[in-house]
This record gives sequence, C-alpha cells and structure tokens, in this order.
Amino acid sequence: PPPPQQQQQQQQRQPRALSSAASPLRRGRFSRAELWAWRAVYLAGFLLLVAHRKRCDRAIESLWAYLNRKGWAQIDSFEPIVASIAFFIEIGVWKLVDLLGQRALRRYKIDPAHDPIKEEGGAFEFFSPVGTKDKPGFIALFFYLSPLIVFDILFPRRTERAYFHLPPPTALQLMANLALSLFTYDLLYYFPHLLMHRNVSLFRMIHSKHHRMNRLCAVEVVRHTLWDGILQVGANIITLNFLGLDAFTRAAHNIAVTYMLTEIHSGYDFPWMIHNILPRGVLAGSPVHEAHHRDGTASYHQFFTYFDKLFGLEYEEVDGVLNTRGRHCDNIHNNIEMIRTFNNSGPETNANKLQFQKVK
Repeated sequence: PPPPQQQQQQQQRQPRALSSAASPLRRGRFSRAELWAWRAVYLAGFLLLVAHRKRCDRAIESLWAYLNRKGWAQIDSFEPIVASIAFFIEIGVWKLVDLLGQRALRRYKIDPAHDPIKEEGGAFEFFSPVGTKDKPGFIALFFYLSPLIVFDILFPRRTERAYFHLPPPTALQLMANLALSLFTYDLLYYFPHLLMHRNVSLFRMIHSKHHRMNRLCAVEVVRHTLWDGILQVGANIITLNFLGLDAFTRAAHNIAVTYMLTEIHSGYDFPWMIHNILPRGVLAGSPVHEAHHRDGTASYHQFFTYFDKLFGLEYEEVDGVLNTRGRHCDNIHNNIEMIRTFNNSGPETNANKLQFQKVK
C-alpha cells in the first residue's frame, strides 16, 4: 500500500460529497430542448427591445417623470423603501410557487424531498405580524425602515445629490448599468463573505444564522443577523455611489439585486433562470448556492463564479450530484468541523441546523 502521506494526498484530491443529512442536490430536470427554447425567448425579447428601443426609452422617461411628479422619487428613503417592497413581492411570489406548485413543479426542485410549506411554519410566515422564531415579519421590516426614515427626515439630501439630476438611462444603457452594478456588488461582498466562513468567531456571531437551514426556500434570503445585513447593504451602497449611477438606475438596481438574491435562495432551478440562459459557469445560480448553504466549503460568490474558479473553491458535479472539488475546500474552515443535526421538535425548527465543534 502507498505510504500514509501519499494516501492523504490522494484523499484530498478526491471530490468530497456534500452532507448526506439531506437528499442529494441536483439541477432542475429539464431537457436541452426546453432550455434552448427559453434561450430563444430571451434572444427574441432582446431583439424586440433593440428594434423598439426608442419606444422603450420613452417609457423609461415617462415612468421617471411620473415618479417625480408624484413626489415619490424625491423621498430621501425612496431606495430602501423600493428594496423592501421588492423583497416583499418577490418572496411572496416564490411562496405562492411553494404553495401551488409542490407537485406540478417537483422536477424543478433542487431537493425534491423538501416541502417548505409543511416543514417551515406554513406558506405565509413572512407576512405575519411578528414572523416566526427567527424569520422576519412586519415588525422586523418596521425596525429596518424606521431609523432610515427618521435619519432621512432629519437630514434631507437626496434632491441635492448630483445623481438625482442625471437624466434617466436608455433601455440599453439600463441593461448595461444593471450588469455592471450587480457585478460590482458581488465583487465587494465576496471577500467579507469568504472571511466569515474562514473565521469561526465571525461565522458564529455574524453569518451562522443565515446558514441555519440548508434546504432553502425564498424567505431564507432575509434570515440573517443585523451585522450580516449591514455588510450586504453597505456593499450595495458603495456600489451605487462608486459607479455614480443615475437615480432611475439606482432604483432598478435595488429591484434587480433583491430578485437575484431571492432567486438563488428559492430552492428551484427553472430553465428560464438567467444562470441557465447564460453559458454554464458564468453565474453560479440557485443549485450551487443551495450547495453552499448545505456544505459551506465553496462557492462564496452571490452571483458570479470567477474568484471561486481562481481559488479552486467551486462545486463540481459527479454523476449529476454537486460535490466539492476538494483542492482547497478541506482547509476553508480552519480547525472547525460543521456538524449537522436534525431537530424535529416543531414545524419551525425541523430542518437541518448547524452546530460547531473545534477539531482537537
């Protein structure tokens, strides 16, 4: 037999399967024909937009003029209000999908055995007055918006900022601006996210709440600590200010980034999702992000994959199941072993939870 050191090197090179505590993670079960049909739809939509771009440009100008005429766009807290409303609507739509599509859409589930309606406190816990044990409701939303609104009332400044007086973008400019802003946001959050996973104290204090459930549904996107939320909002604010985007694009970015974040936590992999429309590997998408929640040793981008590829922190697929690469992943949690257990004490806590134990 090979010496122990060689055996250890061989084991490290082998892809390490994800935790067996839950069902294997697989991509949505759709055909290549279905995927290419959706790609054709996207292409046709883009060509129509180009052909009628003048009309689209006028629609953007009219919408921005309407928001200004009503005074809504001039509210200093306009952007956080837009982001909150977007989260509310987007999570609500995915919860309706959970409620109505458990059987019909089962083939698009990343984990077909997961039923969030039965396992996680009902379909509309996000819309309850107080939320559940550690999921936000209207009260959490109130405490998020209230200090921002009070600060903006005391220190009005929005209409004096240079970006507010920039003209709204054309339709093609808006698409390019959104691609750039999403790329920049993802870049800024990557290293804080990686650091929280490498340092057990930071993970425990800041990020562990977001990883409490490793089988995802859309509401998990807003399950996080105050400091975790501050890091994400901070990355968003720095992105918008650094790029100097106009006020219309800033609002559109808040809608786009909240949707993208909600989608990767949805628990579904539909062929029309943008990570499937683009060539494989440009965006990670919901299957890879669910693997990150379950395993935690790779894929630290929210949307893209370039740093994960550069550092060898990708998930790869073996026989259709997502696995870790095993190149650097074993060292990503220094001296920490992640132990998942099931807690069947109640409907709110019966999904997998994370506990931590130092490896001696």
